[in-house]
Amino acid sequence: MGKRLLALFLSLLLSLAAGCKEKEPVQENEYEYLIGVSLSNVMEPWLRHTIDSMSDRRAADSQVNLIFKDAAGSPGKQLENIDQLMECGVDLLIVAPGDTGSLGEKLEEISEEIPVVVMGIDPGTESYRAFIEFNDYEIGRLAGAYILEKQYRPGNAIVILTGPPGSTISDRRLKGFQDAVCGKIGEEQIHYLDGEWLRDKAENRMKDYLVANQKADIVFALNDEMAYGAYLAQNQYRITGTCFLGVDGFAGNLGGIDLIERGILDATIQCSEIGSLAYETAVRILDGEEVEKHLVIEPKLMTD
Repeated sequence: MGKRLLALFLSLLLSLAAGCKEKEPVQENEYEYLIGVSLSNVMEPWLRHTIDSMSDRRAADSQVNLIFKDAAGSPGKQLENIDQLMECGVDLLIVAPGDTGSLGEKLEEISEEIPVVVMGIDPGTESYRAFIEFNDYEIGRLAGAYILEKQYRPGNAIVILTGPPGSTISDRRLKGFQDAVCGKIGEEQIHYLDGEWLRDKAENRMKDYLVANQKADIVFALNDEMAYGAYLAQNQYRITGTCFLGVDGFAGNLGGIDLIERGILDATIQCSEIGSLAYETAVRILDGEEVEKHLVIEPKLMTD
């Protein structure tokens, strides 16, 4: 966890330890809106990036304050987190569920009191003011099309690094890829490894694969972190000539764009920043504006 993120959570823990005070009338230089942000697991890179982007937006907006809560992958913990945020008197809840269904009843209850903005995964209910998601199927389809058109040669060995079992985002990206290459690349040429969205896990899985198979010609990882982990594994074994394709395309050090510029990734599938969009949508709702109930972020292929 980066120093900035660690500092943010330490600050949050201290504020919660002191208890949530009921909001007082707005005074000069004080915030007008308190927004609670419930995240399923900040170990996932897109959620870490979401914290950074929302914090940047909040730093430039003196009328808004944010409280982040991380469930560390536990649906039960996320339900507890949401209750705690409600006790803090938040004016709006932004939530990134870990799965479809576990938060449905809770969001139906919460939405009767305050507006709810959902991002990433369909929560299994329509009790929200806005739902923002990536077009994950199209992400996978774009990746498959790029591989077929630009990289694939008959007989190539392809490694796919996925998210953990049961991940809706991972499953949809994988389905898009499989539909794109169906009938064009034999299933026996494709090897699936569970990288759990994490760089170190992907690196270890890739090392195991290389011990048994010597080389992959093409690696498609469902996020850039896992693509970089796979690259590190091949680099340690001094294997070259592999095409690496990731997803996210974040800016900054070792983000997808940086990895392309360094010649590590051949391409990444980039989406507009979901955290900034969720923040902007939340503020518009609190300001009394109408917003679209369902927003889909379309991806684009980045090669340079």
